[in-house]
Amino acid sequence: MLSTTPAAGMPLTLGRNGRTPTTLRNRLASAPMERNYGTTDGHITEQYIDYLVTRAKAGLGMVTTEATYVRADGKGRTHQLGLHTDDMIPGLRRLTDALHAEGALAAVELNHGGRTAQTAVSGFKNLAPSPVPCPTAGGEVPRELTAAECYELVAAYAAAAKRAVAAGFDVINLHGAHGYLIHQFMSPISNHRTDQFAAPEVFMNLVIDAVREAVPDTIVGMRVSVLEGPADGISAEQQVAIIGKAHLDKLDFLDLSAGSYDAGEWIVQSGEWKPGILSDYAQAYRQFGLPLGMAGRLNSPEVIEDVLSKGTCDFVSLARAIHADPAFVVGVLRGGRYRPCIACNVCIDNLGLGQVTCTVNPAVGRSRVPVSTPAVRSASRVLVVGAGPAGLTAARELAEAGARVTLVDDGGRPGGQFALAERMKSTPDFHRFADWSASENERLGVDVRLGTRADTSDAGALARDFGADAVVIATGGRRPAAGFVGSDSPRVTDIRDWLAKHPEILDGGSPVSEAGAAHSAGTLGSAGTAPEAVTIWGADSVAMSVADTLASQGTAVLIIGPQEALAPESGRRAKILAVPRLEANPRVRILLSSTIEEFDDGRVRISRSGMGEEWIDAPGELLVSRSVLPLDGPLTVEQREAELSRSASIPVAMAGTVVDTAAAIVSNAVKSGYDAAQRIAAALAARADTDGAETDGAEGAGTVSDRRSFPVISQRTGDPAAPGASSPVAIPPLGTPIRRLGLAQLSLVGTAPPDLVTIAAEAGFDFIGARVRPVTPTERPYNLQPGSPMLRETLARMDDTGITVEDIEFLLLDGTGLQNGADQREAWLRMMEAGQALGASTLTVACADPDLDRFGDHLAQMTQDGKAYGIVPTLEPIAYQAVRSIPQAVELADRAGCKIVVDALHVNRFGGTWAHLEDAADLVPMIQLCDGPAIPPASREGLILESRSERGVPGEGEFDLPALLASFPGDIPVSVETPSGSRVAAMGELAWAKQLKAAATSVLTTPAFTWSTT
Repeated sequence: MLSTTPAAGMPLTLGRNGRTPTTLRNRLASAPMERNYGTTDGHITEQYIDYLVTRAKAGLGMVTTEATYVRADGKGRTHQLGLHTDDMIPGLRRLTDALHAEGALAAVELNHGGRTAQTAVSGFKNLAPSPVPCPTAGGEVPRELTAAECYELVAAYAAAAKRAVAAGFDVINLHGAHGYLIHQFMSPISNHRTDQFAAPEVFMNLVIDAVREAVPDTIVGMRVSVLEGPADGISAEQQVAIIGKAHLDKLDFLDLSAGSYDAGEWIVQSGEWKPGILSDYAQAYRQFGLPLGMAGRLNSPEVIEDVLSKGTCDFVSLARAIHADPAFVVGVLRGGRYRPCIACNVCIDNLGLGQVTCTVNPAVGRSRVPVSTPAVRSASRVLVVGAGPAGLTAARELAEAGARVTLVDDGGRPGGQFALAERMKSTPDFHRFADWSASENERLGVDVRLGTRADTSDAGALARDFGADAVVIATGGRRPAAGFVGSDSPRVTDIRDWLAKHPEILDGGSPVSEAGAAHSAGTLGSAGTAPEAVTIWGADSVAMSVADTLASQGTAVLIIGPQEALAPESGRRAKILAVPRLEANPRVRILLSSTIEEFDDGRVRISRSGMGEEWIDAPGELLVSRSVLPLDGPLTVEQREAELSRSASIPVAMAGTVVDTAAAIVSNAVKSGYDAAQRIAAALAARADTDGAETDGAEGAGTVSDRRSFPVISQRTGDPAAPGASSPVAIPPLGTPIRRLGLAQLSLVGTAPPDLVTIAAEAGFDFIGARVRPVTPTERPYNLQPGSPMLRETLARMDDTGITVEDIEFLLLDGTGLQNGADQREAWLRMMEAGQALGASTLTVACADPDLDRFGDHLAQMTQDGKAYGIVPTLEPIAYQAVRSIPQAVELADRAGCKIVVDALHVNRFGGTWAHLEDAADLVPMIQLCDGPAIPPASREGLILESRSERGVPGEGEFDLPALLASFPGDIPVSVETPSGSRVAAMGELAWAKQLKAAATSVLTTPAFTWSTT
């Protein structure tokens, strides 16, 4: 009987020449894709462990971490994993234990960046076979390795291999590809030596020998680029010859990839290239008799089954497909549904910017463990207006959460402007997202109404018309005016409108000859033909894609744009084929840093930077390609949503380019739609009816009686907590602004963070602010760095209780460093690492530096660093520090791009005004009620009296705390600080926390009537 198991589902045993065999449960392995999810010193994080374990749970046979540096001077990415010291072993052991628990083998790829590792990243001078820079990596000229140093690096690979085994890895993959150190010794581009290391195989074999001696019984393989890419690099035939000289008896497999830094299009291939593209090269490696792994556009179950069943390779190395959705594994093994990769290469382009995200999967690479969208109450109805990427994403996410979703769009098909991108030459896989979205709409019962115009100027009326409990507005941004004289000519058209009117052009075909044209050179011919010529005003990504598509059909294209480069909002890999094609095409002319001032029937007057004005011919129609813009006005997204929600009396969220100030690209739109869906789902989660009965779920500890609640989300797993397992997050009745309440650790520095979590939960708080580093030399230090036992215990208690960490408390900066010494940048990076692991979003900062310009520079650097961790610094004005007023804090925050935190005690010190607070509202992510009442009663009066007490601090002013809170949007959380000392010791921490909770609740539930300042 023939087996019905797909080839991908068959086990594979590795191990030869007497080494203990090791079996993969199937033929699917994750490729060593770098993601920047580690810490700055090479440790693995909770986010990274969760990411990899999620893919093991999906069913991968082998999970590989990433290119992991063997020595500190080989580090090529800011948050790359390392195996350079023994300190890395405990964290990686947690990973391998978790992978093994899911039935997957654990693999690690050992690597040294060589010339691609830059001093700015590693902190060390880069080293290489020869002093040949890598322009793509940064262009630093490396120092040539001495022969003795080559042997030292060989020993570093061996030492890292021993650490890998100690950390529990089953498989070691040596990185001999992609232009890294081993590959550099192979390549004539980077190896100009004349000594023993001139031969391309020498360094490779020394590494193989040393690693095999260090780990004699471990499965060891090597990654190989089947060709280097550049014309003067290693050809496919030369690479086979080099591998033929390798000490293959000491290896257990080869893992085939392609490319180098000088030919990045081969490392991560474009959607233009055929699936399974490396199949043509794999056959040559069968002569060596080793099991073969293979990467390269393996993006569907069909192509994977094809290469495995034909024996092209023995296992497949998957990267983008399982980054887009771990369920791809289920799709391959059992035919399950999955979210498809669209080969946009946003993932690899993000590697140089921060965490690796994904266009179609908005949950990954967000500097945190993904948090599931909370389930909405039964029978909730949501209207989503706009069926572009943001609207499609919001609709699906809300339907998955249990809402009945109606999706309306005035267009003729889902996808919005994205539907046009599906047919561009450089993005042929984009249709997969639209196809998947359509199938998901059908599966989830989304009511899709195309050709339906909705007036979003009155969200309340719109909701009533559609019977909706909430509305998501994702109607797209506004198109800017063409901005030149003559733009009203009938020959001037928005590029999107032009494509929509002539879809036949995107079907390909030959250009209309000038002689055969019925009208001008730009007149269209029959269906499937392209115009003879066009002029495009704008050089954004849309202009690039359209120009490339038309030029490939023979159209002459003139591009005029104010940008300094083509498609600056797109990453290098996203345009790695299109831009060189355009630049090399003799029928394409590109004028950058240029502005059209006037159009006059086939000619344009342009101004060019440094060259003055001139008239030039502008053949064909003039197509305007200008990136869309969000709504005008000073309001933030939060303020717009709050205003719309108040006027409509229902939750309203906005998504996509209608409000997003980020670049108008699909990746940002999808994330915006996902985030909007999560905000709406939180507002529609199980709540109390007007008669006080719960519609879904039960109230838990810590919930104020007049508030509704939604299920707690685990910081570690992203799964909703079991019913009754923990306290729900408390939020007010529908129509009332959300106000969550937290307990700051500020003065409870003697309470370990895990205990603070327990105390906060038992007292009924929703979150904590955690102290992860001492501010004064006398404070007790806590080790909450990734991999530490205290971090694990804190996360476990957070899971058990539902308490989250919102803020890291706090960093006091003077002119030289922390107040208790230590380099300040290193200190805040370590704090951010801990904050990221805990799921915090802010880091409170105070200023003890009299030089505010210098402090502002530090704050700006801190803000930039925080982007990699998802941590935003919040500057707290403190009456007895250098920054003591809200106006000062606002000025510095605007300069640095960070936020501020308002502390009731210190606002009172400098005589804060209503205007100050109103002006700062959009910069405030949290309000501090400082401090808890020094004496009973545990009431509103106790908190207000404490906040008004002088404590020997100069300044005057008094106000009503409820009025203070009322000046900020209702979704800004409140944190209450607690003093330490004999009173706390006498009462006990838990009793004290309960008193604080009662006092703060009294303030939160008191209407605001008065406000006065002096």
